[in-house]
Amino acid sequence: MTTPNERLQAGRDMRGFMSGGDVSHYALPGVDQLAPDLKRIIDEALFGTIWTRPGLDLKQRCICTISALMTQGEMNLLRRHIVRALNVGLTPNQVVEILIQSTFYVGVPAVESALRLTKDIFEEMGIEFEPTLEYDPNRHPDELHALGEELHRHYIGSVLSTTFEPGSPEAQLERIVDEYHWGAIHSRSILSDKERSISALSTLTTMGVYDAQMRRRIRGALGVGLTPQEVMEVFIHLSMYGGYINARTAMRIARSVFNELGVS
Repeated sequence: MTTPNERLQAGRDMRGFMSGGDVSHYALPGVDQLAPDLKRIIDEALFGTIWTRPGLDLKQRCICTISALMTQGEMNLLRRHIVRALNVGLTPNQVVEILIQSTFYVGVPAVESALRLTKDIFEEMGIEFEPTLEYDPNRHPDELHALGEELHRHYIGSVLSTTFEPGSPEAQLERIVDEYHWGAIHSRSILSDKERSISALSTLTTMGVYDAQMRRRIRGALGVGLTPQEVMEVFIHLSMYGGYINARTAMRIARSVFNELGVS
């Protein structure tokens, strides 16, 4: 068991490493002046205890954090964590792809705001960004829909079990989601299957999604290669970004899924 001072030092070391030595990453305006005890707790509990855990690597933890902060619309903190993600080895295209991945979960306005912020960061850091163009506008919608259903099954294990009346508004929405969320976005090559699943779990946890959607997502994450330990670690990491109530609820759902599947 480490001491509080050892955790504090580990937290400061982690901040320093991820920030690339940028001292502005140590400042928490408002917190510094009004709640210095909280700043110490953040350094100890978040950066010195959670970020240093072995269950996920730093790139995966950055994916969790960026997904959570964009979901919350926390642009100031998102700025810092995009810089940190680049410093620990995520490529500019991977950072952009995390934002694209979240479009159908958090909505276009949140993604557009995050992309404007990211563009500013790249320009400030002197990064010459070349967008990855993978969407084929000449693909027939039926082909895109078929691809979407295939990837839906790949990432979730099955398509949505509810049978909608043909032509109903629900069926029309499902068609749009299958074509674009699954067919156009999940077919992109920039993120791995595991990275997309980590991002999706992070977004849904931060949103407080507790229903069958989370159960299906957890099953799907296991199906594309995440271990039960990695799934749980995603939720632990999010406990101080999306709140421990959301994290603990997601962990209970995951434990139920593991029991159903007979995995430990």
